[in-house]
Amino acid sequence: MNKILLVLLAFIILFQFNSIASNGEKNSYSIIEVVTPAKVVYDDGIYRIQFSSFCVVDEMGNKIISSGEVFDYAAVIKLIRGNYTVYYMNLKNEIVQSNLRVDEKKFLRIKLD
Repeated sequence: MNKILLVLLAFIILFQFNSIASNGEKNSYSIIEVVTPAKVVYDDGIYRIQFSSFCVVDEMGNKIISSGEVFDYAAVIKLIRGNYTVYYMNLKNEIVQSNLRVDEKKFLRIKLD
């Protein structure tokens, strides 16, 4: 009886792990590092790099994802295949847009100036 329960528990755990681990592959996500304009700021006794906020919009004008200002590392997002527009603030405090094309299962690093 214990062996049957152990086998059933193993199948349940394996099924759960497989569904979580393969979610990105099923949806064909690409990973994008979005490097927005940055400035050095003094924060809590140290100097840190602060990246600007941005917003990603699809071809229909729907907001897909946005990020506020982040410290130390550029934001990393995942998107499915398609064409997008990225809106961000440049160092002159002007809103700028940049087009972004995403293919399936890629790693992109976009640098926005």
